[in-house]
Amino acid sequence: MKRRDFLAGAAALVQLPGAELPLALQFRDSAGRSVRLGDFFDGVRPVLLVPGYWHCPQLCGLVMQSLLDALHKGGVAREGFRIVGFSVAPEDTPADARKRRASDLAFAGFLLQGKPAHSPIALELLVARGDASARLAGALGVRYVPSAQGYEHPAVVIVATPSGRVARYLPGLGLDPGELRVALAEARGGRIAGIGERIALFCSHLEPQPGAHTGAVMTATRITGLGAAAALAAWCWRRRHGAQHGD
Repeated sequence: MKRRDFLAGAAALVQLPGAELPLALQFRDSAGRSVRLGDFFDGVRPVLLVPGYWHCPQLCGLVMQSLLDALHKGGVAREGFRIVGFSVAPEDTPADARKRRASDLAFAGFLLQGKPAHSPIALELLVARGDASARLAGALGVRYVPSAQGYEHPAVVIVATPSGRVARYLPGLGLDPGELRVALAEARGGRIAGIGERIALFCSHLEPQPGAHTGAVMTATRITGLGAAAALAAWCWRRRHGAQHGD
């Protein structure tokens, strides 16, 4: 199986296209219910897997917003995919997942700019039961470690086929809407892509590893970070403005 490591400190992303996911793993969802990873694979829709942790002050929220923004700009029908985020932090609770999920759904609603949604977005955030997150991360090639600020982990979206195999990796921020739309269409048909060339970013105050890609990483971080921050600022302003007028 082809592998490529992107290292930053002790965190790493090892791309494993074609890997079968451990669908029997048990998690808890944002409502506190016991669920299996396989519950989110219906044999029809591809699944977008997003590792992170739900009290993260860094890239985790921006990764999800980047994904939601790319899906919206790409015109991807909401009924054509599922998003499943899973926390790598054992201390995260369903309440943490519920709070972050509410924020993510509000951002998805903001992107509609007042237009009605034709269908709800299928987005769930999971927390670990036992070593489920560690085992899922390992199956995906995601290596994470505790740090003084939280957890060091790759910022990545993994596209999985409806049957539960890794189809493609989309590391970093600023996801391209067209690339995402193609990735979903190919995954829906069971097609497995090759190793991606995008540079991985790493969450939790990490300095990029010195080397040939350092400048590219910093430039990508600045550009995508500014874009996501601008969208987030506009969203927050609208929420605050609406709350003031509602008093």
